[in-house]
Amino acid sequence: MNINTTSRRLLVASAGCLAGLTSLAAHAEPTWTPMGFAQLTAEHRDDQNGIDFGGDRIRAGARYSSDTLFGGLVLDFNVPDAGNRTPGTLNNIIKDVWAGWHLNRHWSVKGGQFKAPVGMDFNVPGHRLDITKRGLEKPLVLERAVGAMLSGRKLGGHLGVDVGIFNPAGRSGAVATPASGEGEHNAYAIRGLLDAGPWHAQISAGRSESAGLAPRSADYTVVDAGLRWAQGPWTLKAEWIAGDNVLGTDGREQTVAYAHAGWRLRAPVELVARHYSGRSELPDGARFDLDNTYLGVNLTPQALEHASLRVQINYLIAGGDRPVGNQFLAGFRDDAILTQVQIAYR
Repeated sequence: MNINTTSRRLLVASAGCLAGLTSLAAHAEPTWTPMGFAQLTAEHRDDQNGIDFGGDRIRAGARYSSDTLFGGLVLDFNVPDAGNRTPGTLNNIIKDVWAGWHLNRHWSVKGGQFKAPVGMDFNVPGHRLDITKRGLEKPLVLERAVGAMLSGRKLGGHLGVDVGIFNPAGRSGAVATPASGEGEHNAYAIRGLLDAGPWHAQISAGRSESAGLAPRSADYTVVDAGLRWAQGPWTLKAEWIAGDNVLGTDGREQTVAYAHAGWRLRAPVELVARHYSGRSELPDGARFDLDNTYLGVNLTPQALEHASLRVQINYLIAGGDRPVGNQFLAGFRDDAILTQVQIAYR
């Protein structure tokens, strides 16, 4: 993999930021935690004759923490054009890089490139997903963005909040901001959370200004709500997300909802089922529906001291209109069998 000079400079600068955190908090018994994982895949779709072997994520990095400071760097080695970048973001090889400060036991601030606080399932780490793929809702979030965020946790015992301002959300599938938008436009996000026993709930909203390639295109806005209940062997989830002015196009809307159930049969075996229902509305009034249903099993053998192995097998059923073209930003139009083997170190 070739990384250009700009990419190398960014990596050096990122490492320098993290080293600076170490020197600032030298008195705080700092902790460095390395991490890495690889997800290898074998997939067959009904519109294909054979099996496609590949990989979803190949990542490595480290996290830093002290009593008041924290930070991290995660690189993704399975991205196209690793040395290039999407407008508003850092080079593609840099998945996350952040530095933060715990103001007190409830509030913290951080800056860098990280996930904008929109979307419940999107904010589940890739190595902990219930199914092999991120689904129909993923392109509608603001994705990872460069900016700053204020966060509060355990407010009143059970509440949380995140408020952030970012560069245009160039990595979002619903945003196509050109390079000229950098410094001219911004993205904003806010999220409220509730954690009470087995219940977790959140509602969030975001906006990325001038979200299309054309000058003075419309702002993209998104609203999301999610609910999760987990107790004993059961995990139940539901989420709804709606995006308006997709790709900066007035009147282009897309909504997605899913319901999920997981049942841990015994320690290493979990059965999962998730149904996605999506609707896309175009400016000319045309409407399209697309459904994706995942039925699968997650196998997690006993972890080793510093490593873990996970195997996921999903049978995917596509339904609805199954439109051909870009009416939907993501989703399967044909049935598929998806398998993934993950090896993780942490």
